[in-house]
Amino acid sequence: MKSIRQWRIDLWQRWLNRRIPPVTKLALNHKNIFILPSRTGLAFVALLISMLLTAINYQNALVYALTFWLLSVGHGTIWLTFRNLSGLNLAAGKGASGYLGDTFYLPVRLSSSKGWAVALNLGYPGHEFADCTLAPNTSETLNLAFVPEQRGYLPLRRLKIQTCYPFGLFTAWSWVALEYPVLVYPKPDHTPLHLAQGSDGEAAASLQQARGNEDVAGIREYGYGDSMQQIAWKHSARTGELKSLEREQDDGALCWLDWASLAGVDTEVRLSRLTSWVDQAEQANWRYGLRVPGVEIAPGNGDQHRIACLEALALWQPDSFAQEAL
Repeated sequence: MKSIRQWRIDLWQRWLNRRIPPVTKLALNHKNIFILPSRTGLAFVALLISMLLTAINYQNALVYALTFWLLSVGHGTIWLTFRNLSGLNLAAGKGASGYLGDTFYLPVRLSSSKGWAVALNLGYPGHEFADCTLAPNTSETLNLAFVPEQRGYLPLRRLKIQTCYPFGLFTAWSWVALEYPVLVYPKPDHTPLHLAQGSDGEAAASLQQARGNEDVAGIREYGYGDSMQQIAWKHSARTGELKSLEREQDDGALCWLDWASLAGVDTEVRLSRLTSWVDQAEQANWRYGLRVPGVEIAPGNGDQHRIACLEALALWQPDSFAQEAL
């Protein structure tokens, strides 16, 4: 049963989604800008009312003139504040994927197609806001901080852009939902890597015990910086010229990062641990594969392979066959 507060929030979000749907770029106009008096504006209105009552009570022409002059200033401020936002264009830039718990900096490109846009303030609620002023026909990219609370695709959140220019009597704002195709990987827990059984039937307990071997492939000219172990001393003694051994490395040990090896561990903890193991195996230049229920990625290495594994872990969701594996 939803509370009244949650029901109001859902109703407000549905109305916003109809009026300002999620997009990758948006132009602000009268359809998506809201404006109301600020606290300073309300105090200003109270002042005008008191001045008007004073003028009526004492029939003072000077107070009348001052009251209506201030009223005209306040009325003009409504248009100036609205105009400060109207005509702005906002577009989502290309965000970078990251880990749960990290601060994501989402690029927003602002451009002004009309006049000056002064004292703009924008950001995600609950996070740090950024300030900006744009000259006519110019653009600027701001990186807005956002900390996601769940893995997977970055949740759609509305950023708030607002201004109180010029006198702070009114606040004009808009709620903009920019879409970012950004993935949030599980948070790595940095547990030391323990490898599951590889396809060759050999098991390794740690990184150091399963490294590949190096074989001598031939003799080459000595190169500046070659270590003492690389020098072919016998061949150099026979020829009188310093030579080095050309070594051939194998592809490295093969390992599988297996969901089944973490039996009895909570689902999110498993995903965090596998995420950490992917990074550790990549740093050690291993050939590693990933097995999670419903997904198997063949052994490999490199940035593309690492990203493929991390994406699989970020998007994995429990289903019927996954529950059996638990």
